[in-house]
Amino acid sequence: MKDMCADCGANLRVENSMSGDRKEQVSASVAMVHSIPELVVSEQQAKEIGKADEERHVKTRKLVLLMDLDQALVHTTNNNIPPNLKDVEHFQLPHGNRMLWYHTRLRPGIKEFLKRISKLYELHIGTFGVRLYVHTIAMILDPSRSLFSHRILSRDESKPPI
Repeated sequence: MKDMCADCGANLRVENSMSGDRKEQVSASVAMVHSIPELVVSEQQAKEIGKADEERHVKTRKLVLLMDLDQALVHTTNNNIPPNLKDVEHFQLPHGNRMLWYHTRLRPGIKEFLKRISKLYELHIGTFGVRLYVHTIAMILDPSRSLFSHRILSRDESKPPI
């Protein structure tokens, strides 16, 4: 993970080099956690984990449901709006060297819907927004992290890591 062996703690990076410049070839190359693309495992481990996930889904009789966040579950804007609007969450996120205000309205009944549907599906959420944005919205929708856990995708995970 981030040029360090998660098994033994060995530093795999060549000194004074860029991330990814490794001293030796490693077998870990498959990212397994949406929100932590730097955490990679070997192809063999990925197959074993995938098989275990498949068996778990069959046993629990739950398929995966990947839901788009924006315009489906929530509506977010960074336009100036009154701070006292009912049912609107206001938060700030960094944008370059400044902080921008965002305003999010949840679709009516969405929390109850997610609670009910989570009994039938393993829930994942995704957006073309950045990682910090989607994790902020996930905490609004699921403060206990019982619905989505780590199953959160953003545009940061939709492109190969540099």
